[in-house]
Amino acid sequence: MKKTPHDMSTDELMREINKLNSLLQDKLRIEHDTEEQKYQNLLKKMIGRRIRITLQGDPLYGMEAVITGPRSKSKKPMYWWFQTTTGIEAYKAKTSFKLLPLESSSEEA
Repeated sequence: MKKTPHDMSTDELMREINKLNSLLQDKLRIEHDTEEQKYQNLLKKMIGRRIRITLQGDPLYGMEAVITGPRSKSKKPMYWWFQTTTGIEAYKAKTSFKLLPLESSSEEA
């Protein structure tokens, strides 16, 4: 039968608290590592990708560009820096552009 906190000595309570604290630290470390891996995968997916600006009324509307990085340090960036084919550097919300298809490196002419 499991002891309740009322039935435990101070030493037993401290051991139980330390055990739970250790389990919590392990869980938080795993969650952090998973979040960091997702972020790194997102950066690999987005940086270098070609986009087309789709924001109606924007002076850059219809232009193609290449994503150069996230605008902030957020793990879920909403805004991305890009450079157009004419050399303009700017940033837009991810809702303001469309990812263009990846070019196959094994295309035959």
